[in-house]
Amino acid sequence: MKNPVKSIFHKPKIYFPDDYIKRLRCSLIGEGMLPEENIFQMDYAIKNMPNEGSVIEIGIYGGLSTNVLLHLLSKNNKTNKLFNTDVWIYEGFYDHKISPPKTIDGRDDVLREDYTRYIKEAYLSSIKTLSKNNSPHSFHLSSDDFFEAWNTNKKTTDLFEHETTLGGPIAFAYIDGDHSYQQTKKDFENVMKSLVIGGFILFDDSESTSDFGSAQLVKEIAKNKTLTLVDNRLNHLFVKL
Repeated sequence: MKNPVKSIFHKPKIYFPDDYIKRLRCSLIGEGMLPEENIFQMDYAIKNMPNEGSVIEIGIYGGLSTNVLLHLLSKNNKTNKLFNTDVWIYEGFYDHKISPPKTIDGRDDVLREDYTRYIKEAYLSSIKTLSKNNSPHSFHLSSDDFFEAWNTNKKTTDLFEHETTLGGPIAFAYIDGDHSYQQTKKDFENVMKSLVIGGFILFDDSESTSDFGSAQLVKEIAKNKTLTLVDNRLNHLFVKL
């Protein structure tokens, strides 16, 4: 495999020119959560990842990143399957400071459970509309439960009623779930059990100025001799060489 580090490391901020992704970003829930840099890094990882192995997405929310990943897989003529999972639990801005209310931030008439149901239904609808011929294997599971099923090659049915068997090698993982240090580390360790040589890991919300635990973890991972840092213009993309 060619060395990807020299290809993109420390390049300036870029614009990702793709009309369909531009349309997705102004149509689906989560526009403010998927910066151009992430899309560029996803595209780079998908172009250069091995053909062997699946793509794993931890954290789905409204489906913007999922639909982008599916589009990039198709655009780059990749047949790797996409598996993803989410618990769809609403987390308020101030939950860490106060006793969480039953409603969403800024409103007292919208229940959290109703809001998260809306987000999940919006995700399912987006896939059925925009990616119906290339739908992922999606699950309503915590990442811990997902990886337990993955590591035991569990046969199950996904949210789109497709029967599948979890497990096997991983070619690219996008970790965008619980951003605490402890959980991001667990997700990372689970991915590493199955990540193939030449496989990529992208950590969302890992920029150096972030106070998320994921940003703390990537500082440690940068010292890991098994992985090489490919790009950190915003978030951190690593490859296993």
